[in-house]
Amino acid sequence: MNINEIGKIGGIERKKAAKTKKKAADGFLDLLRDQLTPLEQPEPTVPAAPAGAVGDSPAVAAKLRIDGLALSEDAIGLLESFSRALANLDLGADDLQPLVEALENGTTSLLDIQDQLPKDDPLARLIGRVATVSLIETEKYRRGDYS
Repeated sequence: MNINEIGKIGGIERKKAAKTKKKAADGFLDLLRDQLTPLEQPEPTVPAAPAGAVGDSPAVAAKLRIDGLALSEDAIGLLESFSRALANLDLGADDLQPLVEALENGTTSLLDIQDQLPKDDPLARLIGRVATVSLIETEKYRRGDYS
């Protein structure tokens, strides 16, 4: 076998590999350009319910929404604390009791606010999701999953 023939074959393969890399880079650049190109702005959406539809006045509706958001944030914070407490092997099931009680109280408050919001309201859906996760975690604790 002639060594020069092997070199030619290797040279052909290197050229093909370089062309393939160039095509892949061009494809990536096209994809990136498409993603960075601004899309047409959709027409503004109308809220599901007018601001005054919740409660007696817009001030009550705004306060209710702010309270719902604040309670949702608190519940998510409690869930994160509960998760960290579960990861701490030095804490026993009894040490988790105050967190579980706070989660249950927060969930009750969340559900009260959710009942005052329209069913199709995005905040009501968010509150429903947070309350569901909280209820699942407290139930798992009560039945002994974390003992």
